[in-house]
Amino acid sequence: MVRISFRNLWDHKLRTILLGLAIVAGVSFVVGSFVFTDSLGRGFDELFTSAQEGSDITVTPTADDSGVGVGLDFPRLPIELQDDIVAVEGVGTVRPVLQAFVILDAGGDAPAGSGFGPPTFGISWVEGPGPFSIREGRAPTSSGEVVIDVGTSEQLEVAIGDTVDIAANGPKEPFVVVGLIGFGEADNLLGATFVAFQFDQAAELFDAVGEANAFEVTLEGGADLAATVAAVQEVLPDTAQAIDSRAAAEEQAAELQQGLAFFNIFLLAFAGIALVVGAFVVYNAFRVVVAQRTRELALLRVLGSQRSDLIKMVLLEAFVVGIAASLTGVVFGVLLAIVLQQILELTGGSLPTSGLVVAPRTVVVGMAVGTMTAMISALIPAIRTARISPMAALRDQLETKPAKPWWTWVGGSLAALAVTLVVIGVDQASTAGAITGDSGPIQIVGVGAALLFLAFFLLARSIARPLLGFLGRPLKSTTGKLARENARRTPRRTATTAAALMIGLGLVSTVAIMTTSVEDTIIGSVEDAFRSDLIIQGAGFNPLAGIPDEVADTVRQLDIVEDVARLATVEAELPGDQTNFVVGAEPETIDLVLAFDEVTGSFADLGPGTVAVQEVEATLRGFELGDSVDITILDVVRSYRIVAIFSFEGGISDSQSYYVDYATLKSDIEGLRDQSVAVTLVDGVEIDDGKALLSDALEDFPSVAVTSISDLLEQTRAALLGLVAMVGGLLFMSVIVAVVGIVLTLYLAVIERTRETGLLRAIGMTRGNVREMIRWEAILIALFGAILGVVLGLFLGWGLSNAIIGPGAQYGVPWLWIVLGFVGAAIAGVLAAIIPSYRATRMNVLEAIAYE
Repeated sequence: MVRISFRNLWDHKLRTILLGLAIVAGVSFVVGSFVFTDSLGRGFDELFTSAQEGSDITVTPTADDSGVGVGLDFPRLPIELQDDIVAVEGVGTVRPVLQAFVILDAGGDAPAGSGFGPPTFGISWVEGPGPFSIREGRAPTSSGEVVIDVGTSEQLEVAIGDTVDIAANGPKEPFVVVGLIGFGEADNLLGATFVAFQFDQAAELFDAVGEANAFEVTLEGGADLAATVAAVQEVLPDTAQAIDSRAAAEEQAAELQQGLAFFNIFLLAFAGIALVVGAFVVYNAFRVVVAQRTRELALLRVLGSQRSDLIKMVLLEAFVVGIAASLTGVVFGVLLAIVLQQILELTGGSLPTSGLVVAPRTVVVGMAVGTMTAMISALIPAIRTARISPMAALRDQLETKPAKPWWTWVGGSLAALAVTLVVIGVDQASTAGAITGDSGPIQIVGVGAALLFLAFFLLARSIARPLLGFLGRPLKSTTGKLARENARRTPRRTATTAAALMIGLGLVSTVAIMTTSVEDTIIGSVEDAFRSDLIIQGAGFNPLAGIPDEVADTVRQLDIVEDVARLATVEAELPGDQTNFVVGAEPETIDLVLAFDEVTGSFADLGPGTVAVQEVEATLRGFELGDSVDITILDVVRSYRIVAIFSFEGGISDSQSYYVDYATLKSDIEGLRDQSVAVTLVDGVEIDDGKALLSDALEDFPSVAVTSISDLLEQTRAALLGLVAMVGGLLFMSVIVAVVGIVLTLYLAVIERTRETGLLRAIGMTRGNVREMIRWEAILIALFGAILGVVLGLFLGWGLSNAIIGPGAQYGVPWLWIVLGFVGAAIAGVLAAIIPSYRATRMNVLEAIAYE
């Protein structure tokens, strides 16, 4: 039986290769994601370890002393702690360290760190061993000097001796570049910019005089590390902690691994989709192969083979295919990781070099996933071999079994349940969607979506014949009619083949429709809510840093400005054990910033000890006017009385549901900065002219950006389009696997219909007619799968967009994408027909007629 299995695989090499390709794509994603993230993780492990080489103990703020919401980039400690630490027995040297997000303006179109790209870090230069090394020039030794990373210097065309402008929390200042730094062999880290200053200069620029973000401590010779760590901890306040520097490096590496885990899961999700589609292909192929080999398997039964022998033979073939495909997938996965690294390099990012990490776990997981997918997919066809009777060897014609009606009943029941779940999820989202923090509706819709895909797979075999008949009705030629009947002849096989394409196109359509719906909703809400002419926001990487108070004061003095409104935000612990932002608004100007549909109570009553609550939040918590709510800000519990309950224009929900008095919030929280400033221009001033004049007036503040409504809409469209392109590109791999399934199914069908094709050729059908017939059959199958996928996408896109947005969600369909999906499916059908049609036209007519 082993020899027969290997002979079958060898004698049908093309079939074997196509089966393997259905597995390779998924395994490549699995292996590539693990290799890339493992390599990245090891590189940063080595970087963090080297960063602590010049330090034995690291003193940092405790985890809960984050300072979030008061404008600080990173938590800080008083510099006076340095004297206390130095006095501890066993301590040698203590070096304070500062870091912050900054903006680097080298005279280009977009200052580094001023957009949505990688951040720009400002740090204090520390002499001695560490992650940074001087590549060229020298370290900064006085005020007005800076060193920058090599990658940024090349990107911005900045050389030693050039002057650049840098801003942190205030106006920009000029600095002379005196050196270039690198990270081992890497020129930068993932595209981020690093600039380093002499410590006193960094303290002044970061508005951190008398503070430090951390202290690096070295020991005197012979001092015990554990005892010294404990002694240092004794002199520290509760807001600081002393840890072994090696433990600090391990903690940083662990935090990075958590971040990489999300990226890994993201890639593995697409690997899983590709493997599911590949499983459909393998299952369908083995089912067809087993049916075609019925007489052969029956003869083996006549010769004494047991039922279990036939099952083992099919599973062995699947095992061999799985092993070979998995090995190929491992190789392609490593290549995929290399490609990801190269893409990162081309987009301006650089990584710590430590070589590719191909861990044994990666190979084992890749091999196991690919092999098990192949064997599980072939299990049902293998079990069916046990039903083959030895008498089947005596029959001239294979038995054709009628379709089982229970598939339709099961599929219909699942579809009804799935639709019900989606509708329930949408109904629950009518009060609060995922954007407000309520994940319940999207979970319900997600379960319904999974069931609906399964239901469509089961129902496809019941609707294949009528739908293919409808699709093929315009085909009036003989070859077209034959293609239509060939596709309808085996509805189960056609449905399973189309199901693979249905999954791929269904997911692509869902993402496209969901994104379009979100875009339409956001754009509609922005257009409705944007009451001012312009808005000034932070352009830096840190969204919590806000903008300096001087910005609003500077803008208010301009003749072209009629009115100015300010908002501030601070992170807080809110009712319901949720952590979100409280917004500080000026009652007299809030209508300039936000548009409300309905307000119960009045924002005019907003003042000390009062709060306005969004209606969706008030309904969820059971709040009414006059109720008191407790909000914890920076560990201080504050009690507020509700004086207004409001809903936004258009019924759109927002995650920020609590609004307090701006002046009170600013006075209660020292150092709180404005989050945004809305500006209304005087009559007669054009928006573009006003934007240009405001930008000129704020030239010394590169960390802020003046934005119009058209800018916001364009940014929204660009971000969502990028999301669709990225997700659609990854899902495209599953579509390719589905096309491989069509190729394999048609190839097996050509073999099955060898005698039939020979007879058609004998009565006058040309090679071109045969190719045309197979081509139309492929197109019909592809369009059948596309219709199922698009129908799924239309419904699930509606459900998911409502579950995400909640009240006020709009339903948008990207009809261009839908049309392109059908066109792409037709093209995929034409391409899928190339190999089967070549096989059909190359057969010898006489041998085909004699075939049995």
